[in-house]
Amino acid sequence: MEKEKFEIGGKGNIDENIKRLQREFDESVAGMKGAPRIKEESAKKEKKREKAVERGNDKAVMREKEIPRKTYVSPYEGIRSNSVESFNIFKSSRFYIVVFGIAAFGFLIFKAPVFRYTTPFRPDNDLPQIEVGFKYYNNLFGKQTKSETVVNIGKTKFTVRIPMSEWVNMSKDKKLVVLKYVQK
Repeated sequence: MEKEKFEIGGKGNIDENIKRLQREFDESVAGMKGAPRIKEESAKKEKKREKAVERGNDKAVMREKEIPRKTYVSPYEGIRSNSVESFNIFKSSRFYIVVFGIAAFGFLIFKAPVFRYTTPFRPDNDLPQIEVGFKYYNNLFGKQTKSETVVNIGKTKFTVRIPMSEWVNMSKDKKLVVLKYVQK
């Protein structure tokens, strides 16, 4: 009874219908993706290869084993452009290492304070109870990148981020305000 229940119009119709539907489904799926294109080698290349094999040329025999007769090409081959492939350099870690290395070297040469020297302490002109010294920072080329003022009051030393030219030209009142601010 079960066999009669599933048979429609005779034996094997369900199997045929399943195969037909499967075939239609496969065709529709293949149409959506696109089948790979096949490039065949030219007849001249094949003749040359056959002659080389007949002569016993070992290199030609080895090439025949390595090179397939048919080459399969992706259906999306035409979609890519050369501009997209040129950006593959940004995916390489070597690119970033080189760029970072060049940037670090440039910073070291032009901006990094490599050399530091300090002037000896001497009494300030406006406030004789304090001693003032100056720190200078230079890059590899000797260009000054930063300067600071070091103030010595008794046994305590303060570093003020004011260059020497500004400290010398400040009035006595401004110097006292800076010293009160730094001591806090």
